[in-house]
Amino acid sequence: MNLLLSILLTLLPLDTTTFHLEEVAVVEHKSGSQESLREQSLQATMLTFSDLKNTPVITPKQIAAEVPNLHMPDYGSAMTSTIYARGMGARLDQPVIGITIDGVPLLDKNTYDQTLTDLTRAVFFAGPQGSMYGRNTMGGLLALTTRHPLDLTTQDGYLSLDYGSANSLRVQGAWYRPVNDRFGFTLAAGYGRTDGFYTNQYTKSPVDAGQDATLRLLMQFHPNPQWNILHHTDCRYVEQGAFPYADAHTRVIAFNSPSSYRRLTMHESVTAHWTHDRHHLQLMGTYQLLMDHMLMDQDYTPASYFTLEQQQRQHAAMVDAVFQSRPAVSWYRYLVGAAVFVKHNRMDAPVTFLRDGIDSLILYNANAGIRKVFPNDSLAISESELPMTNRFTLLNAGGAIYHQSEFIPVNHLHLTLGLRLDIEHATMDYYANAPLHYRLTAFMPSPVAFSTTLRGRLNNTFVQLLPRLDVRYDWERITLYAYAARGSKAGGYNTQIFATILQNRMMTDLMADMGVHMVSGSDPRFTDPAITAYRPETAWTGEAGLHALLYRSEYHRLNMDAAAFWNDIRDMQVTVFPNGKTTGRMMSNAAHARSAGAEAALRYQWSRNQWQTNLTVTYGFTDARFLHFDNGIGDYSGKVVPYAPRHTLSARGTVQYRLNHSHWVCPHTLALTLQAQAQGRIYWDEANTLYQPFYAVLNANAQVRWQHLSFRLYAHNLTNTRYDLFYFVSMSRPFLQTARPIQVGAALRWDF
Repeated sequence: MNLLLSILLTLLPLDTTTFHLEEVAVVEHKSGSQESLREQSLQATMLTFSDLKNTPVITPKQIAAEVPNLHMPDYGSAMTSTIYARGMGARLDQPVIGITIDGVPLLDKNTYDQTLTDLTRAVFFAGPQGSMYGRNTMGGLLALTTRHPLDLTTQDGYLSLDYGSANSLRVQGAWYRPVNDRFGFTLAAGYGRTDGFYTNQYTKSPVDAGQDATLRLLMQFHPNPQWNILHHTDCRYVEQGAFPYADAHTRVIAFNSPSSYRRLTMHESVTAHWTHDRHHLQLMGTYQLLMDHMLMDQDYTPASYFTLEQQQRQHAAMVDAVFQSRPAVSWYRYLVGAAVFVKHNRMDAPVTFLRDGIDSLILYNANAGIRKVFPNDSLAISESELPMTNRFTLLNAGGAIYHQSEFIPVNHLHLTLGLRLDIEHATMDYYANAPLHYRLTAFMPSPVAFSTTLRGRLNNTFVQLLPRLDVRYDWERITLYAYAARGSKAGGYNTQIFATILQNRMMTDLMADMGVHMVSGSDPRFTDPAITAYRPETAWTGEAGLHALLYRSEYHRLNMDAAAFWNDIRDMQVTVFPNGKTTGRMMSNAAHARSAGAEAALRYQWSRNQWQTNLTVTYGFTDARFLHFDNGIGDYSGKVVPYAPRHTLSARGTVQYRLNHSHWVCPHTLALTLQAQAQGRIYWDEANTLYQPFYAVLNANAQVRWQHLSFRLYAHNLTNTRYDLFYFVSMSRPFLQTARPIQVGAALRWDF
């Protein structure tokens, strides 16, 4: 939780306008708005360059902890990017928010959890952004901006070293070089490693030890005053132990098969901005490569039930063009855009049943049925390991056109109409095979070869209309707004459930091959590959809110933002589990839900002479409930949607003192930051019988700054609060992941 601990302003001069960057910053949203966040028809949370500069590790999950009603828990692995925004979201597959870096979207949520370097600003736009950004932004958009070399007049750079608990080390640096007024580049690199915070008591080894590396090159071109071109190359590597899941009763992590995750990503992108007196053109193109490899002990126990291996090779590309009128004193502004994208993913996901799994998950049920017909007979499988091949080729391709018009019929009144048409085609080619040798002990002297194969193609086309209507009225110190908008989360195909489908089909075919005709006992819902398909989830959102400057004087400033919202969610994508001892899971459109709530933020700033104080408090409340949800096991209508916190709270205060003089012995800045972050209750099941109570953690950060050197000490979870991050049931057994204990560390940074 480093971001929550180190909101320090020690590298900035004590100019009042500089300290008030958050209040006056102009953010260019894709909608064409170049107004202050206080003048936009949405709730936005912004972290500025001063907030981010001295944080050694920044990830989207850490940024989310600052945002009311946004929950991105840090569990499992870097592949596990579960997101809940205002009660909407799911554990699997499609995300509910989008992430862009310098206007370029990350095209797969498996890349969301990454170490971010070189940021100058992070802004979360809450609520549906679908009319501009399309699929998977129904809960909001996190827009990240990096430092551009031509924003500087001379070269700049830094080197930093951070060392903390669990032998955690991070080294990173950047060099910003404006060669001339037409060309500049940024070169940034980083490396981190840790021994981890969880121990596998069965192997007596760390569970989550790992390392990561980043290399980034940004080239900026200004061939003439009208054009600004960015060419971005980004390479990242992650290697880590994964899935530190403990038995919920003993709270002990103990499993016998390897669990790990490796990922290599390479992103190439070009963005070009052409500016005219009255018009602006933005062009974006990106290619993104994802290669990863996951190993999982899927029963999470010392027994040898079964393991999962997954490898992905994904190529994704997107092109987007936006043409808009320049903001001016006028009654009308407009924007038109078009986009196309394609994602091609080859996935191998073999599941291997080990001896304990063969005996208890396959033979136990089969022999219980056989003995009803042949009391003295039983089925035997020769293999000590039973591999089940699962191979998939997933293709998603689509296009969109969109338009937005803003009318200003009278002074201070703004009316905005937006509409986007999205068309997406999804295809899954699948091949699954389970070979084995079996015999009936009473009749067959030697084993017989047997194989079950599933092969086929599924495809579907989705069409979405995403409208938006908002109204805003601006006064000198207050802005009121209201909007209604529709968002969507993409449909697709499950791969996680395919091993269960193959297992059920194998048992049916095996019984038929033996000439035994009886009910297999498997869940009939999980025998047909067509069940892997799921439709887009959609939501209509209504929101009303305000931005207010409550008080302003020479030394003080107090701002407030507040909103109330309502989401009507159709075809809600929920995780469904088969009956019995299986780890199979799938996404299904099984629910109609609604979420309602409110959020507010207070920001106070005081600056006088050498002293400067900042205090920020944010709070969010969400009540998300199923209006209708019957998964075949129980009816959970009226129950709270699990995994989404009902309350989120963050309070951060920074006190800074700047000395009049500085030299190599005497520092020029001292700063102290305290931050408390709390959330809960979080339900773990649809029946609402299990939950994580409301909890809070305290973080602290102290820093000393010289002219080019800074040193800081930090502590995370200073109170050593114990709470659970995740709870789930697998093979009829409950498991959980506990939070990390107190962490302390020190960091040194040199700016040159």
